[in-house]
Amino acid sequence: MADIQLPQEPVRIKQIYPVYRTGERTFRIGAQLGITAEFDDPDEQVWTLVHLLDGRSHADVVAGMRQRFPQLSVGDVLEGIEVLDAEGFLERAAPDGCQESDVEPRLLPTIRYFSRFFPVGGNRYRPQAALRDTTVLLLGLGGGGSNMLTLLSGVGFGRIVAVDHDTVEEGNLGRQLLYREADVGRPKAIAAAEAIGRLNSLCAVEPHVRRIDSAQDVLDLLDGVQLVVSAIDEPPFVAQRRVNAACVARNVPCVYGVSMVSRGRVFTIWPGRSGCFDCLNISYSKKDPQFVPQFQGFQRTGFRAPSIAYAPGLWQLSAAVVDEAVRVVTGYAPPLALGVQFEVDYETASGSQLLDWSRFPDECPTCGTGDAANWEIFAAYQPEQQLAEV
Repeated sequence: MADIQLPQEPVRIKQIYPVYRTGERTFRIGAQLGITAEFDDPDEQVWTLVHLLDGRSHADVVAGMRQRFPQLSVGDVLEGIEVLDAEGFLERAAPDGCQESDVEPRLLPTIRYFSRFFPVGGNRYRPQAALRDTTVLLLGLGGGGSNMLTLLSGVGFGRIVAVDHDTVEEGNLGRQLLYREADVGRPKAIAAAEAIGRLNSLCAVEPHVRRIDSAQDVLDLLDGVQLVVSAIDEPPFVAQRRVNAACVARNVPCVYGVSMVSRGRVFTIWPGRSGCFDCLNISYSKKDPQFVPQFQGFQRTGFRAPSIAYAPGLWQLSAAVVDEAVRVVTGYAPPLALGVQFEVDYETASGSQLLDWSRFPDECPTCGTGDAANWEIFAAYQPEQQLAEV
């Protein structure tokens, strides 16, 4: 077993998992469905190994095992360690010199969550460092955006540029829980930044009281930004198209969150890695013969929906958006909505992937070399809502 490679640093059983007996010859690691393994261990070799893996050196682990089980070779012990790592139960005690004592206490539970996703060669502290070093542009501070701001701050994003043109109204308070009655009449961006300042001094929130009426308005805010989270939906579809044009122009990924009546949708557009919003328009045009007539009919109505909001549902959507943002920035797990519409069902508290779409580099007018005049859908956007040059 000389080819087994283990990190030089000491390893241990991940502290998030319990180790407990289930019988005279059996024991388990973990207590969650899908993250639990039971070991049939009549001679207690694995039980002993698990308890020796407490952060001591590999040499001490091997010595402890061979003292109790002289018949075991060094390779046998290392193979046992490798099996436990393959099951996802091991972590380095101090990966790359990182110590829990060096971390802000409020962030430790999140780091422990990340440990679930990293093998022994990984570093559970790296996602948190990536979040700290990331600037997010958050567009919209209404029912979704205000809750997203709270979550973005809580998971450890270091800087958030928060944008909204509106003021707090009494009717907002049932779902936009970042605001207080005393904030009624104040700009949402200012009230939100002050609230986060009181909640979390580690997160810098830069407020902007302004409208997003064009792609250029978004471009003006993108300097130093690594990720956009879009929680604006007015005018419907047009708002997302404006944000998309700016993000494609600057090659910045964007996570979109949109709430409907009893469902919400999350989708991520990462220029160069997924289709953009105009590719989605093209995809629908290709796949659904009713898409363009339906869109034209909706546009002709001039319909502007009244506020439709159920706070627990909006929190489900907000959580899905922020988790997707963390996935994009850290890679702790693959994005769920990259080039896919991920739907959150408030009624069943469930989520599912719906339509996925490709990039159309030869046909898309925004992320490719296509001509918008070739697609009826782009003419259906009202003239006053067309994109500014970017």
